[in-house]
Amino acid sequence: MAETHKEIVKVWIAPGCIVCDACETDCPEVFDVQEETCIIRPPALKAEFTRPLTPSIITAAEGCPVDVIKYEMIDVEGPEPAEWAAQKEAASAPAGGEAGGKASGGGGGAAAAVSYAPPDPKWVQLLEAAHVSGSRSAGGPRAIVRTAKVQPESIQQALPLGAPPDAQFATMVGTGYTRPGKSVAERIRERAEKVGSGAGMTRRGFGVTVAAAWGALVFVGATSLAWFQSFMIPKAPILPPTRVRVGKLTAYTELGVYEDYKPQNIWVVTLEEEGIKKVVAINTVCTHLGCIPNWLPAAQIFKCPCHGSGFRKTGINFEGPAPRPLERFKVEVDATGTLIVDKGTKFRQELGQWSNPAAQILV
Repeated sequence: MAETHKEIVKVWIAPGCIVCDACETDCPEVFDVQEETCIIRPPALKAEFTRPLTPSIITAAEGCPVDVIKYEMIDVEGPEPAEWAAQKEAASAPAGGEAGGKASGGGGGAAAAVSYAPPDPKWVQLLEAAHVSGSRSAGGPRAIVRTAKVQPESIQQALPLGAPPDAQFATMVGTGYTRPGKSVAERIRERAEKVGSGAGMTRRGFGVTVAAAWGALVFVGATSLAWFQSFMIPKAPILPPTRVRVGKLTAYTELGVYEDYKPQNIWVVTLEEEGIKKVVAINTVCTHLGCIPNWLPAAQIFKCPCHGSGFRKTGINFEGPAPRPLERFKVEVDATGTLIVDKGTKFRQELGQWSNPAAQILV
């Protein structure tokens, strides 16, 4: 029987993402973690793109703490690519060699050799991120990172999973990866001891220190006042322009879907409803979880690749989890006959807004 292996042809995000950045770290080519959720990057909506990335996608799915990464696989003839085995071995290998438990077990066996090489780069990145957030959010002392050669096993075993930032900071200090700097209070006490003993501070130096302290107080007060004033004064938000010129209206006389401005989230559609020919601008964002559907000319429908929602050419949803139709943008024609789409004004069918004259151009 011919040898086969599996390749991923479709990947999507189920509801429940906690925006932890783990998937984008494992496979940044496919996953894009945003403020409120994670989406699939547009190139990864095609099977030709995802198939070579099968090991990375599986690693990201296995590492997802809430198990929302889903994928679909097919059997492919032939052996699995050699580089896939290397990627799997690298992903599953422990950072510090063999487990330390074998070295301390009973019997007369020889103890496993412990490597004192620098920590694994992945753990270094994790620890650096932890010491920054830990020292600030927990109010701890300033931390100085040094390249101490500690046992990788010690770092992995000592770092508590899901621990708060202050516990992570304490763990890094305990493993010798970070060295806490002196706090402001400690430096003040040391300076006071020198002044009390008559060493280390001259009259001139004392005057400079007092002046610097008063200057710092004035700076902090002025900064606080400026922040308060900035908070109290309302600001006009700086927003990108929402009006997009999409060409002459005469370019849209034929019935159909025009995808020239899909990168700007606009489908210009010429359709006929109740015997009336009109031009509308449809928002390309799926009303389920924000993916970008594809236009299928043969079936004359929009199909979302993430969760299977289907929309007719008019934007009406007819299958899948999408709860409502696609939105339409405001459209108008200027004096030169140019069609202008205003993305800042949207019309929703379920609210009866598609009948608004601004939602369509009769042709």
